[in-house]
Formats: sequence, structure tokens, C-alpha cells
Amino acid sequence: MNLTEQRIACPLSLWSGKVGCCQWCGNTLPSARRKTWCSDTCRRVWERNHVWRKAVVYARRRAKYRCSRPTCSAEKFDVEINHITPRVGQGYGVGCHNHQNPDAQGEGGLEALCHKHHVEVTNLQRAARKARQA
Repeated sequence: MNLTEQRIACPLSLWSGKVGCCQWCGNTLPSARRKTWCSDTCRRVWERNHVWRKAVVYARRRAKYRCSRPTCSAEKFDVEINHITPRVGQGYGVGCHNHQNPDAQGEGGLEALCHKHHVEVTNLQRAARKARQA
């Protein structure tokens, strides 16, 4: 799926594919200079939900640089970002798998975890995959 198809298919985007409209909110572009987004705000929101390196920064900030586990005592800033739905070697390129929050079916989304909890979650996911394959 190419980038244009991804943007049209994204459940968060309001863009229908119409030329001359913002590829996030669907509003008419304000000038001929703007080709994709009607504002820097729309571009940033799209990036933080689709571009891994931007999504990681936003997810850390959103978690206030702390592990999301309520009883975790890890130091502030000792946080890694985990895909709630495992990528299993599919990479971290641009796509809806980097959405900040899970969709209506509970798929996708990012969570902030300390290294210990990230390893724990990853090992549980790996064990679950092995059990399904057996």
C-alpha cells in the first residue's frame, strides 16, 4: 500500500483522497503553496501517529517519561516505547501501526514501559506466539 492509500485508509484521518484538501483533516488547502497539509498542526498530528521516530518522542512526552505500569518504581526518563500489538519483525516504518492509542478493536497503540517491563511484555508475547504455533 502506498502512502496516499495509507492516508485514505487511516481510521484517524478525515481525508477522502480529494486533491486540494488536507491529507489529515480534509479541509481545503489554504494556498497553492500547501500541497499536503492545511497547517503545521495537521502535519504534526499525522506524524506523531504514523512516523515511528516522531511517535516515540510524543509517546514518551505523553507518559511524562515514566513507565505506564502503576506500581513501577523505575526512574523518570528510563522509558522505552512498546507497540501494544507486536510488530514481530515487520519494522517500524510509516504506518497506522504507530498510532498513539489502540483502535476500537483494541489493536495497535503505543505504551511507555521501563526496560524491565518492556522485556517482560516482549517475552510474554513471544511465548504466546510459540504456544499458538505449537
